[in-house]
Amino acid sequence: MTSYEAKNEESSKSATAPDSTKPNKKVPLKPNNSVKANELPEKAIDEYLKNSGFVGSVYIEDKGKFVLEKGYGYSDLASGRKNTTSSVYYIGSMQKAMVATAFMQLVERGLVRLDDPIAKYIPSFPNGQKIKIVNFLGHTTGMKPRHEGNNPITPYRIIREIEQAGIKTQPGKWQYADDNYSVIAYLIQTISGVEFENYMEQHIFIPAGMSGAGFYTTYNTNFMHTESYLREKGKIINAPVRQDLSQLFGAGDIYMATQDIKKFDDALLGGKLVGKESVARMLKKGPGKYGFGFYDLGNHYIARGVLAGYEAGNAFTKDRKKFVILLSNARTKAKTDYQYTQDILAIMNKN
Repeated sequence: MTSYEAKNEESSKSATAPDSTKPNKKVPLKPNNSVKANELPEKAIDEYLKNSGFVGSVYIEDKGKFVLEKGYGYSDLASGRKNTTSSVYYIGSMQKAMVATAFMQLVERGLVRLDDPIAKYIPSFPNGQKIKIVNFLGHTTGMKPRHEGNNPITPYRIIREIEQAGIKTQPGKWQYADDNYSVIAYLIQTISGVEFENYMEQHIFIPAGMSGAGFYTTYNTNFMHTESYLREKGKIINAPVRQDLSQLFGAGDIYMATQDIKKFDDALLGGKLVGKESVARMLKKGPGKYGFGFYDLGNHYIARGVLAGYEAGNAFTKDRKKFVILLSNARTKAKTDYQYTQDILAIMNKN
């Protein structure tokens, strides 16, 4: 593991990042990014992204109408290959919204209940009678985080390590941890009888038309894949992702393009993947402003993720009219996907 990965991954563990805390408060547009009310939103957003040095791909929609879809910067500095609308990126913890959707399919089929104790499915799980399935989906299990290593690992071994880590508090307190969704992914394949990757492909990717989505094992052979970088003090440096992401089982081991994320949103909100009641439950704000895979930030929902130099944001307003999807392969601490989303929504609201 690189020192960068150890410092910046998505939970309190080594291969995920600052998703473990609540998103920052709303960040207003800076004066030099101000937008005139009569300026076309696509032009204003494009200029804003260029001026801020954004590197990646975006898809933006308002009231069913396309606003902007574009690639910025380079997908591979060494070869000079540029980002396009079809470039694919690791999405980190944004995956959790898709995993939660897959699990809610099993709930709708009557195969599992949200209030079932985890001991019903994993009898040896610590505090297993008190921790309910819903606690895993909402990050309120009270588990201690396991140590996430670099070596390849099986889902079964991940569960054993989670059990061995033990319990920190009684369930109910919000503490973000990838382990929660690794357990959910394990339950999906245990309850359905289908390996997790195959289940996601058959019941999420294919029905939604997400043709660019895939798991880490095929990332480097995808000719649209992007390399990982960091932007620091005006420089772009390499921030490689390790080749094996099995430690992130169910919590950050997939990639896709912006188009795939929009197709997921359309399928989810349109009732193609789960029913309206399941969608409402997923979006219901719980502790940490978190539902199942989505944060509730007042006027919009967002699913987000970070992995090495990759950063992903999938936001839509509560009236489901505005969509802002950003995927970056050169993230910077100076401006997160959350801040980009806030600024872009502010621009859209001025037009």
